[in-house]
Amino acid sequence: MSIRFLTIALLCLIGSSASSQIKLTSGQYTTEDGYYTVTINFTDKELTLIEPNRTSVYHKLEGNVFQFIHPTNKIDYRIEVTSPTTIQTFKPAVNSSRYTLTLNSKNATASNEQFNTYFALSEKYKAKMLSDKKDAQLWSFCAAAAMARSSMNEEGFKEYAAKIVSSIKLIVVDKTKCPCEDAIPKDIWNGAK
Repeated sequence: MSIRFLTIALLCLIGSSASSQIKLTSGQYTTEDGYYTVTINFTDKELTLIEPNRTSVYHKLEGNVFQFIHPTNKIDYRIEVTSPTTIQTFKPAVNSSRYTLTLNSKNATASNEQFNTYFALSEKYKAKMLSDKKDAQLWSFCAAAAMARSSMNEEGFKEYAAKIVSSIKLIVVDKTKCPCEDAIPKDIWNGAK
């Protein structure tokens, strides 16, 4: 009887550890071939994926799987956390659509203080998108810059922010003054065309 109890207890332990959530390390993740890098901010319930052209918030689906449904084309995207430093992206309806990304060196990530400061700033600009709809595109660029600054290292942020500045300068009248200097430093604004 004790062997049977031990076997049942062992199976329960294996089942509970298999379903426990893996805590992903926030930071920059790169594909195996090195051609694509994204920034990921992780909490227990959400995973924010920052790409060069978009920011997507994935919500916890089950276990270590997070889901984002694109609002325009309704495509179902998923991310599975496979270890504290590895994810796999996939579309559930497409066979062989899994791509593995791994965490870059830990010193390439932002500090917790930096994350909290610029994440809050990003939320401020997202709110302005709703309250000032005529300039929603401008505020979305500012929100993206602040979100990137919340988690990227300095070099990665400068490169990303320069692209954002180029886009902002296409839509603002006064190209000499950055509309969101708290998110984009003056030297990056002045250096971008």
